[in-house]
Amino acid sequence: MEKYGFFGGSFNPVTKAHIELAEEIANKYNLDKVIFVPVGDKYNKIGLVSEKHRYNMLKIAICKYDNLEVSNIELNQDKNLTTLEAFNMIEKNYPNIEKFYIMGADNVGKMLMSNDLEILARDYKYIVIERNMANCKELIKSNAELAKNEQNFIIMENIKHIETSSTKARKELQNYSKISNTIDENVLDYIKIKGLYM
Repeated sequence: MEKYGFFGGSFNPVTKAHIELAEEIANKYNLDKVIFVPVGDKYNKIGLVSEKHRYNMLKIAICKYDNLEVSNIELNQDKNLTTLEAFNMIEKNYPNIEKFYIMGADNVGKMLMSNDLEILARDYKYIVIERNMANCKELIKSNAELAKNEQNFIIMENIKHIETSSTKARKELQNYSKISNTIDENVLDYIKIKGLYM
């Protein structure tokens, strides 16, 4: 059975480090594909550019990689999807594969506030990116529901990739002369042509 990882986020914009991280996860956990799942326009986040642009930037960023894809499953929705609603759509659209949901450690904390915590902890498998010194193992052990389903959480530690921050990239985009290696140059060309983040 093939193994896919689903990497959700705003990707506002996608950075080189997002791509490096996806590749690192695919290699480390023998995933056949990592699929980026950008949030739609209804996601409540200040400064979020159109889903169309974020989707297009992802397509540009992954075009050289056979094991990376982008899904539009959360786009063109009339409301912001809950995590469970998004997962249900993925389950329906990608049957007969082993699925892992890739998330930052901060999202495990957010999961605790979900009304669907029991289902999310019990029915899905996760690859959790440990970052900002968040102690995800302790967080999981401190919650009865997560602790009961601890086997569903793979904690990815000692990550070699550079900082993935889209916030940092947006700040750099305010002054193109300060752009480092944060963004793929073809994505940067798209941003300039469309006048994004200016």
